[in-house]
Amino acid sequence: MKNFRTTYGWVVVIFVITGIYIISCTKDDQVLDTAQPVNSLTDLVSIKTSSPPAIDGVIDASWENSPKLQFNTKVPEVTGDIFRGYVDNIIPSVSLRSVYDNDNIYFLAEWVDPTESLARQPWYFEPSTKKWAQESANFTFSASGAVTRAPFYEDKIALLWNINNSVSGWNNGTCYKSCHTGLPLTDGASRHFTNFPTEKIDMWHWKSVRGGVNGGFQFDDQYQDNTYPNGRKGDPGNDVYANNSQSLVIMESSPPVSLTVPKYVIPEKNNYGWILTSEVTAGTAKLVTAVSAAGVLTLSDGTKIDPNIGTDYQRSGAKVGPKAIPGITVNSYTESRGNITCKASFTGSGWILEFKRALKTTDNVYDIDFSTLADQYFGFAIFENAQIAHSIKANLILKFKK
Repeated sequence: MKNFRTTYGWVVVIFVITGIYIISCTKDDQVLDTAQPVNSLTDLVSIKTSSPPAIDGVIDASWENSPKLQFNTKVPEVTGDIFRGYVDNIIPSVSLRSVYDNDNIYFLAEWVDPTESLARQPWYFEPSTKKWAQESANFTFSASGAVTRAPFYEDKIALLWNINNSVSGWNNGTCYKSCHTGLPLTDGASRHFTNFPTEKIDMWHWKSVRGGVNGGFQFDDQYQDNTYPNGRKGDPGNDVYANNSQSLVIMESSPPVSLTVPKYVIPEKNNYGWILTSEVTAGTAKLVTAVSAAGVLTLSDGTKIDPNIGTDYQRSGAKVGPKAIPGITVNSYTESRGNITCKASFTGSGWILEFKRALKTTDNVYDIDFSTLADQYFGFAIFENAQIAHSIKANLILKFKK
C-alpha cells in the first residue's frame, strides 16, 4: 500500500510538471529557438542585440559576439570581353558580420584592397592637343594586348536579395539567376535581368565615390526586373550624381567648334575626387563658362585657368596631377533609393564598411522584407576599381539567431 501511494504521488507530480510545460509552450508570446545547423563556408548568422553598432566605419565592441563569415571572391569570365583586364582577379580575404534589433539589421563588411580608388574618370589637360579629356573607366590596351593604362574608377560592392521569394530557383543560384552571360557581343556591356515578369531582385550597391564616402553616406538601393537586356534600375527616388561635363564652343572657332569640357571646378583645391552639389550651391565650385583654342578655361567669377602653365592639370605618369578636375558632382539619394545608410574607412590595406537598413521598409515592391527573420539566400560582389567587372561569391545564406 505504501509503495502504491509513493508511485501514485510521483505520477501526479510528473503529470503536473508536464501540464505546466505544455501550457507554457502554447503561450502566444512563446519563441522556440531551435538550433539550426550553420555552414561556416556559406552562412552569415545575424545575432540579436540590444546595443546596435554606431554606423561610423569603426569596429566597436558591439561586433564582438557576431561570428564572421569569411571567404574569397573571384572575377568570372563573361561574354563580350567586357571583364577584360579583370578576369580571374581574386579578393583573397572577405568577411561579413551581422546583428539586428527590433527595427533594423546591421552589417559589417571587411575586405582586402591594396588601393583606395576614389579618382573616378578625372579630367586632365593634354598639352599635345590643347584639349581636356577624361581618364577611361576601363583598362587601355596596346595593339598587342598589353595594358598601357589602368582604369580610373571607384571601389564598390553589391549584395543581391530575392524579393518576396519571387525568383525561381534563387536558393540554388542567387546572383547567377540574373547572370549576364550569354548576351550577344553587340550588347557591349554587362547586364542583369530576371527571367520572368513576376521576378524581382533587391540590389544593394555601395559606390565609394557616388555617395558611399561622401554626400549622404548611402548605398544606391536598386532592383532588377526582366527588362531585356538591362533590368537594373534604381528604386524610387533621385540618383546621387551627375557627370561633371558640358559642351562649349571654342571661343576663337569659326565656324563654331564644340568641345566637351569640365562643367565645375574648385580652383584652389588639390587631389579631390568629386564636387558636392552643396559646393556648387555655395559658390565654392565655379562654373566653367568658356574655353579657348589653347584650352584656357574662363570661370563664372571671371578668373581663368591656364593649364599650359605648369603641369598640375596634366597626367603624371600612371596618375594625374594634383589639379585634375573631378568627373562627377555628388548629392544624396532620396526616398526608397536612399534607405541604406553606411560609413566606410580605408585602412591602407582594405576597406571597413558598416551599413544598416530597416528590417521592413515602407517600399513593399522593390525592397526585401527581413521582418519574418526567415533565412535569406544572397549573392555578394566586389568591384575593385571597376565599372562593371566584379568578383563574386554566390549562394550565401543570412540566418537570424532568435
